[in-house]
Amino acid sequence: MKTFLLATVSILALSSVVQAADLPAKTRAVVPDSIPLWAGGYVGVQGGVVRHDALFNDLSLVILGGTIEGNKTGGTVGGLLGYNWQRGSFVYGLEGDWNWVGAKAASDFGFFVRTKSSFDVDWVTTVRGRAGLSVDATLIYLTGGIAFGHVKNRVTTSVGPEVFLDFTQNRTKVGWTVGAGVEHMFGPHWTARAEFRYVDLGRTTVACTPVVSDQDCIEFGYRGEFSNTLMLGLVGLAYKF
Repeated sequence: MKTFLLATVSILALSSVVQAADLPAKTRAVVPDSIPLWAGGYVGVQGGVVRHDALFNDLSLVILGGTIEGNKTGGTVGGLLGYNWQRGSFVYGLEGDWNWVGAKAASDFGFFVRTKSSFDVDWVTTVRGRAGLSVDATLIYLTGGIAFGHVKNRVTTSVGPEVFLDFTQNRTKVGWTVGAGVEHMFGPHWTARAEFRYVDLGRTTVACTPVVSDQDCIEFGYRGEFSNTLMLGLVGLAYKF
């Protein structure tokens, strides 16, 4: 009888040990296959290289008689803020950023009849959607949305010492942007990214600004058209909340 009781107790104890050992495996089985690593808000900094391409079209075809191009490669730096949602491996969200731009283009040609031009975008800010696929801790995404940029454009033509025509634009313009990038999460709260983005601030028409007399600008109605585009290669660092 004593032997039977000992055997029964041993069997019950062994059964409890087996069930306890099997419990973590069952617990792991109910954990989702994809943990939403990317969901949540984040803030960061970014910087890189920017290519500024600008164009002035002489719509009157009287004095300038065509187009003036300007381009400059410079630098950019700024900050970003965004929020992600995640469903499985699909990640989508909203992001905004502000960037200082240092890529002013200028030209000066001619002698007695002289034309000077300068094209500048002081800063650019964007509000964009992002969507992409995550592979473990790496996210590959596309982005696009609306862009705002402050431009300072000017083209003047002088005859001798006197400025004959002056086309000036100093304002904030609205355009669009599109790009693509890759982002990697290298810690519980930290990500690093590389991104290419194109920004088009559109075309706007300006009238000639009177300098010496109203006759040249008003009587003949000289008009011009400015356009500014940017290509940005960015790297960034973000902290995820």
